[in-house]
Amino acid sequence: MRGLATAIMLGGLVWLAFWVTAIAWGAQGTLPLLAWVGGLLAIAGSLAYLTREEQEHQVRVRRRLLEVRDLLVVSETQRNGHRYSRTFPATRRVR
Repeated sequence: MRGLATAIMLGGLVWLAFWVTAIAWGAQGTLPLLAWVGGLLAIAGSLAYLTREEQEHQVRVRRRLLEVRDLLVVSETQRNGHRYSRTFPATRRVR
């Protein structure tokens, strides 16, 4: 879907470029203006969709990073059924 939204956005940009040049060369009436507004709406809709997709992706990435961090903390503090302190070394010096 992201590829389709990107293609629609690029198509909207080409559409806008075409109608801007047509308006600049003297095209008058409501058709060129409506076509230009349609291109803006296509770009805005595609951008809104891509933004929402990116935000959802960031939420999934953050959730996964928290899961991995929690797994690492558990594996650091508990090995072979023993709990080790994170502030003191796991080994003790014998004199």
